[in-house]
Amino acid sequence: MATATSRQLPVAVDAGWETLPERPWYVRWRRIAAQNPLGVVALLIVVGFFVLGLVGPYVAPYPPRQLDAAAQFLGPSWAHPFGTNETGNDMFSRVLVGARVSMTFGAIVIVFGFVPGALLGVLSGYAGRWIDYVLQRSSEAWSAFPQVILVLTFLTAFGPGLRNIEIVTAIGAVFGSSRVLRAVAIIEKQKDYVLAAHATGASDARIFARHVLPNVMPYIIVGISGVFAAAVVIEATLSFLGLGLAVGTPGWGIDLNAAIRSGYGQQYPFLVLFPGLAISLVVLGFNLLGDTLRDILDPRLRGSR
Repeated sequence: MATATSRQLPVAVDAGWETLPERPWYVRWRRIAAQNPLGVVALLIVVGFFVLGLVGPYVAPYPPRQLDAAAQFLGPSWAHPFGTNETGNDMFSRVLVGARVSMTFGAIVIVFGFVPGALLGVLSGYAGRWIDYVLQRSSEAWSAFPQVILVLTFLTAFGPGLRNIEIVTAIGAVFGSSRVLRAVAIIEKQKDYVLAAHATGASDARIFARHVLPNVMPYIIVGISGVFAAAVVIEATLSFLGLGLAVGTPGWGIDLNAAIRSGYGQQYPFLVLFPGLAISLVVLGFNLLGDTLRDILDPRLRGSR
């Protein structure tokens, strides 16, 4: 009996250390998609508008600035799905081409504004000392003035135009994101894993690059979606006010301005409906995507409903 028992023990120990095979990546992604259906819809909206921004000018059925006096104020039809405006421009073509303007504006604000500001904020919160002092005093000086006043002052000094709006919006995103991510970095650097890394002799640069930055990355990813949606609204609003795109340029905000300024928006509501719907869908898509990413990436919210 003792011999039989001793022969069975290694088998039992070996069986106890067996691990289940890892599920394929597509199974994990399918499970996440099943748990977040709104996030899937939001992702499709965001990807769809990015695709339109890339290929919109090439797939537009009509030139967006083509004038046609015989095609004024035509209602939605197979030939003109979104109708035509007072100059005979095809509204469907203008909405497609306008997607490139809004997506490009948002991407510029993210790349040259939010992302550098987020990295500076994380560095400021982790490093402290004079780096934190310089960055945060600069941020406070910028935030002391109302953003609308700063935008109007900048446009008055350098003239209206989309390029100037991109510059001032990106600067605002730098300071805004740095303040938010600084607070996150201060919390992260007080956690046990950072203290343990210091105890093992890791340098500050290694801890920042290998530990702190990856752990604040979910906040950066979620912030990108919110800032992108805000950038689209800013571009449309300033173009609506006549401070962005030039008159006649295809753009969602400028088309809304033309419909309301001319007074034809009430008589022909499709002139307002489709550009406004495009703006609303983009903002809704990015906000829903940001909420879904927060639920997935934040361990405290993962699996919650």
